[in-house]
Amino acid sequence: MSKILITGNGFDLFHHLPTKYHHFISIMETIENFGFKKEVTFVDLFGRIFKDKYLDDYNSIIDNYNVEQIKFDNSKIKQMDELLKTNHWYKHFKNVCEIDSWIDFEMEIENVLNQVSILLRSETLQTKKDNKFNNIPINYSDFELFGVIECKYEKREIFSITEKYLDNRKREIKSKDIFNDLAKSFEDFIVIFNRYLIDIVSGFYSEIKQNKAISFNLIDEIHTFNFTPTLEKFYNIDKSKVVYLHGEINENNNLQNLVLGVSDIPEILKINKAYDFTKYYQKIKKNSNKKFINIAENKKSGLNETVFYILGHSLDKSDKEYINELFKFLEFDLSAHSKICIFFNSNYDKEQKLKNLFNIIDKETIVEMNKAGRLYFIELNIENIRSELNRETFVRSFYI
Repeated sequence: MSKILITGNGFDLFHHLPTKYHHFISIMETIENFGFKKEVTFVDLFGRIFKDKYLDDYNSIIDNYNVEQIKFDNSKIKQMDELLKTNHWYKHFKNVCEIDSWIDFEMEIENVLNQVSILLRSETLQTKKDNKFNNIPINYSDFELFGVIECKYEKREIFSITEKYLDNRKREIKSKDIFNDLAKSFEDFIVIFNRYLIDIVSGFYSEIKQNKAISFNLIDEIHTFNFTPTLEKFYNIDKSKVVYLHGEINENNNLQNLVLGVSDIPEILKINKAYDFTKYYQKIKKNSNKKFINIAENKKSGLNETVFYILGHSLDKSDKEYINELFKFLEFDLSAHSKICIFFNSNYDKEQKLKNLFNIIDKETIVEMNKAGRLYFIELNIENIRSELNRETFVRSFYI
């Protein structure tokens, strides 16, 4: 009998913490646009762009936290401001209106990398000769922003590779230099995000008005895709019990090991060894390649029931290797006792999660698991969480 909890960003949002992608960007824009010269209050930071764009989220924070007690260190705000001024990825992301979530954020990274690969594949004898790249299906303004290409004429008709990325002797693009600079800027962006979670979001933990009063005592294992210590701070869960699958925040920027990136990269990027943007590379590099679940021990028929509770995860393909492991666990359980319970916020959220599953797992598997009651959905609220986490797991045996 085993209960395993798996949390995603929706768990933090369930506690009204400002951890959405748009929350982060709006606060960074506020820091960038307003020169704070004294102690920074909650209203100073969240009462401008954040409040204007996300009024419901703003009000929910006020309802659940003693915001008048929250103060942000002005010196750390200034440090973030300095980092923002020179970061190409931040300047790019804040100008892309189509990004609505962290999944979209990952897709935009992939989009930029794909555009780089198109640019490199477009290198021909003619472009080597005159260093002109015109009529290529890429977003030139994006690459100007990243400093990869430049326009030398006012009419903006002719674009060329920036001089620093051009080997004048060979008349070739220094592709490795481009990827190295993009990777360095991306890692600096991750540092900025770490600072946001440390210096801004962490300020809410000590000022919650009333906790959710959920007991996790019967949970045997906890795996989280979050970077934040919400379980530890709000529920006094021992840190040793929580497995941070994508790394965790740290006051020391050199010790943070946040994993942000894409599942894989185009072949031309692999040729240039541009693995810095992939999650699998970052996990090993940053020592955050943690063990998930042990499928091998479950390859025999037994009487134990294992229930996986998924709370606040989108089930998107960016984490498909973990989702595949969950369903393999169920398939290898010959006693057919193990289950997956997925919490959802709304009918729309349930539909999206289900569609994401069908995009990863064979449809027959999903249909049969659901039919057998081994894959089920529960609306996310305190009562349902308590009921599910506290219910007794049971075994069925035909040998009575």
